[in-house]
This record gives sequence, C-alpha cells and structure tokens, in this order.
Amino acid sequence: MERNIPYQTDELARYFVRNRVAWPQFYESERVIIGKLNLDRHRTILDIGCGCGGLGLALREQFGVQEYTGVEINPQAVEAGRTLNPQACIFSGDILDLSKRELRERQFDVVFSLSCVDWNVRFDDMLAAAWSFVLPGGYLVATFRLTDADGCSDIGRSFQYINYDGIRAGECAPYVVINARSLMQRLHGFHPSEINAYGYWGVPSRTAVTPYERLCFSAFSVRKRIENAGSCLIDLQLPQEIRNAIS
Repeated sequence: MERNIPYQTDELARYFVRNRVAWPQFYESERVIIGKLNLDRHRTILDIGCGCGGLGLALREQFGVQEYTGVEINPQAVEAGRTLNPQACIFSGDILDLSKRELRERQFDVVFSLSCVDWNVRFDDMLAAAWSFVLPGGYLVATFRLTDADGCSDIGRSFQYINYDGIRAGECAPYVVINARSLMQRLHGFHPSEINAYGYWGVPSRTAVTPYERLCFSAFSVRKRIENAGSCLIDLQLPQEIRNAIS
C-alpha cells in the first residue's frame, strides 16, 4: 500500500514557527467553526499535521486550553515545535503509524486536521484515523477543498509545491480536491450526531498545480454520537452551488 509522503523540507518549520501561532492568524472558516465548540481548559486536543504546534498556542490564548497533543510528519517542524510550544506533547511521524503505537486506544475531545488530510496520499485512511481518535460526544474539525464538479486525488494532476515564498519549486504535496456530495457521504458514513460547516469560494494557491480555477475552502466540525438514537443535525454555511451539489 502506498505510504504518505514523509516531507523533509525545512519550509514547514520556517513558516509555521511564525505563522498560525495566534488566533487572528487562522482562517475565517476555521475561527467560525472552532468558536462554536465551547472549548475551555478542560478539553483535550489532538492536532494531526500540527506543524510547529501553533494551534495549541492559539487555543490556549483564546480559550484557555491546556492539554494539547500534536502529530507532525516533518522532523524539522517537530523540533521547532517542541521549542516553540514546550507545554505541548508533539509526536514525530505519520498518524497512520502512530495510531498503532504511541497513540493506540487514546481518544480526545477535539481532533483537528487543518490542511492535513487533504495534503496526504492516503486521504480516506487519514480521515478514518482522525475520526477514530474522537471521544463520544467530541468533535473532528477538518478543512477541505470542495468542488461541485468531479474531485481529484491524483497527485499527478493536482499538487502543491511546499514553498512559502510563492515559488513553484521544492517538495510537492497532494492538493486533494473533493466533490462536496462525496465528502458528505463519507462523513455520514461515520454516523455522527452533528455536521457543521463554513466555507467560501477562493482561488487555488499560487504554488498549486491543479485543474480547478476556483475552490470552496471550508472547515467542518463533525460530532461523534454518544447514543445511537436521533437524526444528524446539519448546518452548512457554504456557497449555494456547493449546497446544491450536496442535496
């Protein structure tokens, strides 16, 4: 089975040690969705693809969150993150490997995957793994690039250079774009009690090579059921074209 790419570039550490370390630096979609979670100092957090652990700093500043665990596949970012956020517990490696070892049988109140699941070759496995770490009654918060057309997970057709100077050079990551209806079907397959989303149209990154001219950049929160009874509550604050594709 194909493995996720173990990124070695120093671009991730260079960027994330200064960016996405404070609440205002996160995207509007992320702030809207996270703001609805009623986070406080008692909530446990797992951040998959944590970069330098900046989300942990932002959540502590904004909501008082104390227990933050991160997972990052890039070793330079891990090293920088342990210095930047010494109160965090940051694991180095692929979540699909760590789930069988260091994180086995652990669950968290909120599991984050911000710009991570859709930056990996094994998209579906990553999404399922992230969900497995959510406590009953807890949330998966993840970001996705949506389209009302056919999606694309072929790294040969849709990819992004990991370069924060805006240059198309260096290591490449999958730039996964998913059809909105297909994503909702995947999420419904988890049998959640709630699905909330917020998103808007935008243009692809200038370091991306992709067949799409515009994408819906969205953040979702998906709540795990405590009991089996009851229907799933859905609130999708997404562009009309995306909502039409889902219905």
